[in-house]
Amino acid sequence: MKRAGLEGSLGFATGLVYRRMSNMLLHRLKAYDITPEQWSVLYYASRTERLIQRELGERAGKDKPTTTRIVDHLVRKGWVARRADEADRRAILIEATPEGRRLIEQTIPVERQTMEEAGACLTAEERETLLDLLHRLSRHLDQLN
Repeated sequence: MKRAGLEGSLGFATGLVYRRMSNMLLHRLKAYDITPEQWSVLYYASRTERLIQRELGERAGKDKPTTTRIVDHLVRKGWVARRADEADRRAILIEATPEGRRLIEQTIPVERQTMEEAGACLTAEERETLLDLLHRLSRHLDQLN
């Protein structure tokens, strides 16, 4: 069945689902004083020791200004720290602090539960198919840019 108007728009549909899922997570993370955008950046910072800000933004799917704004905010909260890369003084490494790592460990179950509830209407096979399709679409979009 072919959908008409915005109901047939892949961009509109994915954006709508993203906003609804993000809002759901936003409400659940409120008690931890972190937004889903901040959470994703902190998550990636907590998973590696040597990420420069550009790489961190790429992994979290954020553009440069957004990544800078989020990192500034996380630094003020004491959840990440910046330090010069000894191998390349021009590069600034972003590292999660012990407090930031603790926060991620506390909130990973919140994120997982939220995403499980959001996807409860899908079978495991449908979920994997949807993820495969979204990743394929993302790679395709990268090639177009």
